Amino acid sequence: MRDGLLQDNEASVPQVYSMGVNRPPTRILTGSERTDVAIVGAGLTGLSAALEATRLGMTVAVIEANGIGTGASGRSFGQVVPYLKHEPGHALKLFGEGRGERLVSAAASGPDFVFQLIEDYQIACEAMQTGLIFAAHSAEGLKRLGKRAAFWQERGAAVEILDRGMTAKAIGGGDYPGALLDHRGGTLNSFALTVGLARVAATNGARLFCHSPVDALHRYGTAAWEITTKSGAIVADKILICTNAYRNDWAPSVETLVLPIRVHQVASEPLPAEIASTILPGGRALTDTRRLPSGVRITKDRRLVVTVEGPLFAAERADLKSATERVSSLFPHLERIVWQSSWSGWIDMAPDQYPRVIEVAPGILAGLGLSGRGLALGPLLGRDLARRAGGAHPDELAFDVDEPRSAPRWPIGGRVIAQGAALQRKWMDRIDVWRERRKARSQRICKREPSGHSRLVT
Repeated sequence: MRDGLLQDNEASVPQVYSMGVNRPPTRILTGSERTDVAIVGAGLTGLSAALEATRLGMTVAVIEANGIGTGASGRSFGQVVPYLKHEPGHALKLFGEGRGERLVSAAASGPDFVFQLIEDYQIACEAMQTGLIFAAHSAEGLKRLGKRAAFWQERGAAVEILDRGMTAKAIGGGDYPGALLDHRGGTLNSFALTVGLARVAATNGARLFCHSPVDALHRYGTAAWEITTKSGAIVADKILICTNAYRNDWAPSVETLVLPIRVHQVASEPLPAEIASTILPGGRALTDTRRLPSGVRITKDRRLVVTVEGPLFAAERADLKSATERVSSLFPHLERIVWQSSWSGWIDMAPDQYPRVIEVAPGILAGLGLSGRGLALGPLLGRDLARRAGGAHPDELAFDVDEPRSAPRWPIGGRVIAQGAALQRKWMDRIDVWRERRKARSQRICKREPSGHSRLVT
């Protein structure tokens, strides 16, 4: 423990997401197993791949180093976004009209795909497809949102621009000049969704092996592969690597295709019901156009979950002060905010921030590069991996299919480059920080406890 914060534990799940969620039965891999498809990674990508592969008639085994959903899937902020990281025009220019349009359209369909899975299999995960709020922190930000809205409105999407008053009403506070309300998006408990997918995949015949970290991957005969762990082995015709930002070191040809970057979050104590009902009353998550982390949402048990600043490559020192000031400036009627837990998780940042299917070798596929859009794109990527393993042509898939040598790759020293970019971003963010803190100080809305600005209960 350091500075009162919880140390991150890679084998655990934030309590705010795991309370009341019953995990399906799993076992440690022992002895020798045979299967059509072996999937490494029991997160949203891997379990969606498992479900699709069983639907296509293949036998499936899922191998996980820790437990179900203990990586990024169980630590997500919880918003299901119908966008890629870049604006749509960027993908159309980079990939061309055909491939770019297919990718943009797939991302747009992501929330509907995820929420349909939830409905079809009756997965209890606090799912609410009531839309997402993207607020403009400046006039320039509002102009960008207007262009985004126009792009999607031309395609018939349920997207609208809110004026200042409508934005304040939708948020329950704040002082934004306007916002984009995208009715296609939504929120959910990502860990509960992951566990639900695991349960459905197991019901359909997938074997789930947890606490079985992969040691090595070898050729087995002329057309199969063998995955070995300390206590067992699996021979499979196809291998799907779905570890994203976690444990790609045993697959060196894909290790530098993504850079693991930390994202930090905090959750509050449950708010009084009468207060919680006034915050984001439509059940929508809020983010804005600042470069700083700006996500705010409220959970079913009335906790505020907020994305916060923190180190890119370490679990420690989430910035509680900025989280408190942000929430206080948005919702001045909150007398105080008490942070109860803090956590972080790795995202798999691709150099160009686009996901891909990578054909590592004949019979081995990897899905990588979700770049912070994993709740919608991860299940879609898993579906594509399973379909490709089943023989689908690349043109039938949403995502590009590349060989490792043709995919964008982080150079040696990619972490140093990212740290330099983070330092540059920090200087660029100073104006955002100054504006937020000036607003908080001028309104004098944060009533400090005697011990300090906020309290974190571990």
